[in-house]
Amino acid sequence: MYQGFYNLKENPFRLNPDPAFICMTTQHQEALSGLVYSICTHPGLTVLVGEAGTGKTTLLYTLLGLLEKRNFITALCTNPTLSREEFYDLLLLKFGVDCASTLKSRQLAALEAALTRNLQNGRPCVLIIDEAQRLPAELLEEIRLLLNLETPKEKLLEIIIAGQPELSELLGRSELRQLKQRVGCICRLQPLNLQELKEYLHHRVTTAGLPEQNLFPDAVIQLIHNYTKGIPRLVNSLCNAALQTGFALQQRTITAEILEEAARDLDLKKAADPPEAELPPPAASVEEIPFLPVLPDPAAATGANGKGLNGNGNRTTPSRVPLESYASRQKSLSFFASLVERWR
Repeated sequence: MYQGFYNLKENPFRLNPDPAFICMTTQHQEALSGLVYSICTHPGLTVLVGEAGTGKTTLLYTLLGLLEKRNFITALCTNPTLSREEFYDLLLLKFGVDCASTLKSRQLAALEAALTRNLQNGRPCVLIIDEAQRLPAELLEEIRLLLNLETPKEKLLEIIIAGQPELSELLGRSELRQLKQRVGCICRLQPLNLQELKEYLHHRVTTAGLPEQNLFPDAVIQLIHNYTKGIPRLVNSLCNAALQTGFALQQRTITAEILEEAARDLDLKKAADPPEAELPPPAASVEEIPFLPVLPDPAAATGANGKGLNGNGNRTTPSRVPLESYASRQKSLSFFASLVERWR
């Protein structure tokens, strides 16, 4: 309802995992490149871990879009609380395997034949399981056994499991050590730091139709970070509520008072401002990621020492997003596409 008032073409803060709205921060770029690289090099099992609301599902949908455009056959499971029978029924359905039998042996034989045929036809199969921290023990064992479907040279099925930090604890159990040994790559997503949050808001708002992000001043962005701890899902909820309140008050710019009211409505608690010495450092370098293009040095935006301090040791507060670095990350999606194409 507020889109027209703020000259937005669509809601910038809806909670749907729309890949068009993914903001390619350095850590998102690293995670996505890790997923793509793993699929292309066929390690078998890849794990994506992140706190609830950090954007795992959006990243997975972005990955699905890249793979499906390049002839991969993909299956996405978003509700892993299934029985063994339901799990295999889902696999056969998603991969288009025709098997009338309810016997697991027949279903596995049909699945293996289909996976082999697809691989020979240049259409590798990828299974992605979201909310994997909720996988029951029997399905974790089935996933391990599915990884045994292979030729002497490569896996017939690539599997990605994504979940909250409890997934790491789950894989650390002694009874699951055989599954953990099959993990070829672990990718991680963390909450956004303050600079990443500025980029995130800029991307969301400009993608929704505004040429510049002028709805949230820097002081308000700091408040958003304090209330949401940098978790994108909470950022979306809070900003959406703030824009609704701003629309009701006919305020073109979101003020601290509006944001505080929206936070109270959502029952969000404000975190204490961190001491200067504990401010988060810039995002890690991406130079270690294979084939990943090197981005502009984040110190250019945060100060020569990488901690937001100028040469005299005084704290600097950049007023705008370093759009050159931001634009490079967004363009990197085409790099991922070419990477998949090269390794097919």
